[in-house]
Amino acid sequence: MNKLILLTTTALIAFGTSLPAFADSATITQTNEVSGTATQHQPGVFYGGATDDLAIITQVGGTGDTATQEQARLNDINDFALVGIQSITQTSNSGAQANQFDNGIQDTQTITQTGTSNSTTATQTMDSEFGVQNSQNIVQNNDSGSSVTQNLNGGTGNFNLQTAEQDGQTNSTVSQTITGATSNNFEFANQNSTGANNAMTSLISNGTFNSIHQTQDSGASNDVQTASITGSTNSLVEQYQGMGSSSNTQTASVDGATTNRALQYQSTGVTNGSQTITQDNAGMFNQAGQGQGNSGNVATITQSGGQSNIAIQNQGLQSTDAGFMFVNGGGVLTHN
Repeated sequence: MNKLILLTTTALIAFGTSLPAFADSATITQTNEVSGTATQHQPGVFYGGATDDLAIITQVGGTGDTATQEQARLNDINDFALVGIQSITQTSNSGAQANQFDNGIQDTQTITQTGTSNSTTATQTMDSEFGVQNSQNIVQNNDSGSSVTQNLNGGTGNFNLQTAEQDGQTNSTVSQTITGATSNNFEFANQNSTGANNAMTSLISNGTFNSIHQTQDSGASNDVQTASITGSTNSLVEQYQGMGSSSNTQTASVDGATTNRALQYQSTGVTNGSQTITQDNAGMFNQAGQGQGNSGNVATITQSGGQSNIAIQNQGLQSTDAGFMFVNGGGVLTHN
């Protein structure tokens, strides 16, 4: 009799995994907490319809708060969060930490940290065998020593997006990574408003038509931009540092890739800037362009073992400025 009951129960559980999942919604709000902790977990669906799960955490006015969200971080690679949303908002919070984990398709992760202080951290991770149209977004505002980390393994998927913005930051970092044999993925990183000693690093490996865009706005100093694309075709790296900035560094590498562009420009009034582009390992039809403003700047382009590559440098800009460079008429490169 006991054996019969056990078998029946097991069958019901197995049947349950094949049913379509319905949308779950979870909300946590913490106000003026000290060392508050908020954790949410939502399961995925096994080859079923969209889960449309929604997870929201809001922490306001606390100290040392931690927020963690998980959607479908199970052991089976076929278990996905489909069209799920994770959202963490931390406001006026000292030492806040936010973490999001996802195994999904068409999912969105958003972290917003405003008025936070004391080395705030924001980390987003997506790991999906067939990651398509996933989005990771982080905004940090007016902090020092804070960090943004975004990791996305798209598997065989495409059209994934990472955006990171730090506004009014000092001594802060942005790190973005997209890996997998994917295409049409985009990374955007912005550090705005007279920041100093900030750094950003972006990596895309494999695939086609991928894009990295890095911006550090006007008046910045001692900032660093690093971008790398490996084993890719028809991809773009674009790095910009704004007017009147000084002692900033831009580094871009394109390794073992073909028909890619790497464009760097440091605007008018930039002093003591450094730009480096490396395109190597027999890459073909690659293009490298550098434009720099006023004085004391250094620009270096290295292309090796390739064919029909193009390199253009203009220092002191002009020709109606902005990023100058050029080629076009179907030969591309461009700027201004």
